[in-house]
Amino acid sequence: MTPLGLFMVIAILAAGTATQTRGTELATEFGGVAQVVDGDTIEVDGRLIQLDGIDAPELGQICLNNKRRWRCGFESAVALKKLVAADPVRCHSVSTAVVPELAVCTVRGNDLSAIQLQKGYAVARRGAGPRYIAAEAAARRAVLGIWRGNFVLPQEWKEGKRLPAEPGEAAQVCDIKGIIDDKGQRIFYTPVDKRYDSAQVDVSRGERMFCSDDEARLAGWRRHGRP
Repeated sequence: MTPLGLFMVIAILAAGTATQTRGTELATEFGGVAQVVDGDTIEVDGRLIQLDGIDAPELGQICLNNKRRWRCGFESAVALKKLVAADPVRCHSVSTAVVPELAVCTVRGNDLSAIQLQKGYAVARRGAGPRYIAAEAAARRAVLGIWRGNFVLPQEWKEGKRLPAEPGEAAQVCDIKGIIDDKGQRIFYTPVDKRYDSAQVDVSRGERMFCSDDEARLAGWRRHGRP
């Protein structure tokens, strides 16, 4: 092979390697309109995303503020929904080895994980970076969100731990809608779901209201759009 031919082969191989590298990089970057699942989980471009570095109260989780119950999980989800309502989300995948996959996501360049921490709607996960630790500490000092009173850490709540009942606590709000669709499937809608407002509960058909998403799942219903 002539020197010129050898040079051309090397150039072609190098270009192919660069193209593959760029393809890999592009695969980690994605974006679009986000649908909120809960306070630290979104769906973007068909990908279910756990926001990196944070753990938010579960959708049905209850916290206490001056011995009054408040739906910290629901409020965390609503806060996240407001953040992504007007602008597309940009995400950088951190790990696809877990489901949902971990990603750092931003809106207008603002890190969604950091904002949720700053507002007191999430806690920093173990091993989170210094920025996230500082954001959580700032919310705690300012007594924002879940730091206004007592709460169970989200991970412990998922493991079954609950706050003890207190005398005089306000009754829990039951606004999860359980609907039986045309195929006979039992579906429930939460207030952050798109079709929540149009869903009408007909008790004569066996449809009902639930006080939390966990209650609905335990009764054999599944969330709309979720397995």
